[in-house]
Amino acid sequence: MAERKWTKDRLRSLRDHSDFFCPVCNSEVELRIGNIVSAHFAHKKISGCTEQHEAESSYHLQGKLDLYDWLKHNKAVRNVKLEPYLPKIKQRPDLLAETENEIVAIEFQCSTTDSKILVKRTENYQSLQMKPLWLLGAKRLTRVGMTSFSITPFQWHLTNFTDHGEPPQLYCYCSQTKAFIVLDSIIPFSPRLIFATHQKIPINSITFKELINIKINRRTLYDNWFAHVKRFRLQLKSFQSKESSLLNITLYKEKQTPITFLPSHAFLPLKTAYLIETASYIWQGWLLLFLDKYSIGKEILFQDIYYFFKNRVKEKAIKIRSLYQTNIHYSYVIREYLNKLCLLSILKMSSERKYMKISHIRWETNLEQIIHHDKQLMEQVNKIFR
Repeated sequence: MAERKWTKDRLRSLRDHSDFFCPVCNSEVELRIGNIVSAHFAHKKISGCTEQHEAESSYHLQGKLDLYDWLKHNKAVRNVKLEPYLPKIKQRPDLLAETENEIVAIEFQCSTTDSKILVKRTENYQSLQMKPLWLLGAKRLTRVGMTSFSITPFQWHLTNFTDHGEPPQLYCYCSQTKAFIVLDSIIPFSPRLIFATHQKIPINSITFKELINIKINRRTLYDNWFAHVKRFRLQLKSFQSKESSLLNITLYKEKQTPITFLPSHAFLPLKTAYLIETASYIWQGWLLLFLDKYSIGKEILFQDIYYFFKNRVKEKAIKIRSLYQTNIHYSYVIREYLNKLCLLSILKMSSERKYMKISHIRWETNLEQIIHHDKQLMEQVNKIFR
């Protein structure tokens, strides 16, 4: 933040006539002044100091200043500090905002770092009863389609969870366009490809309270989801993951069909799908194969379905996503999937732990017929999914 109050000439003069020491480890640091990154202090020798940071880009620096000025003019924010040092945890959040109900530690993340460091910083904030809020530098967000994005495993750790069982959000800020980009109702199709409703919001047109409580209508989300399902079915797969190969082999053995011909009900967009890292159609495909073995009217125990799924996880046919932000067990997504099959008249819940199969699962070999079923399912999803 030095360049906001000091000219570069003044900083150079200060560097030539002063010695500097780290407030955390007391070792000597040097003042570095450049044209590409912001002026910053760096340890002269490698140390284990927890306060060592890389130099900031102008994009990162400007973003923090924008957010600071914005928060200062928010009525709901009682107090805001820029890079305050928190001695108990030896950390400096980019911003610390105090509202009527909570203190929020805001981090503007413009580079990839070790996920363990991110988790540790978050846990430290929580230990001080502070709410951590991570903002991704928007230039690192990769858009794929109308409502689809590609996000990395690291970026998954920046997502924000609000209500229990609801899909996560991702907050981004662009210091060049002076706007937030909010991804809401994130539903993964595969490990990296997600679908989400999104909105670009100029920073001075929204309050902090409005931002953290934002909800975006997900009506168009499902249409775009099923448009991608169609592309998936028509696209020749030249590369397969280990998980998709395992399912593909089983499908050819049991149903004489490829993975692209999975039933329409293997492509349901679910709120808790973020709990599973493996592509949605793979783990849903496994569950449909399991349910297919039961005859109409036969009762199915949730425990049996869960153990089948758990064994696929042990065999590494399904991978669970590791997320520190939520402690919801992956059995929740299994339950949600079964409940959606009840709404779609495939199953019927006979008790809290029991289901009954009431309709056959369609295994088609005609691509045109499968795409027709997908369209019918999309119409049902738009009517009954919330």
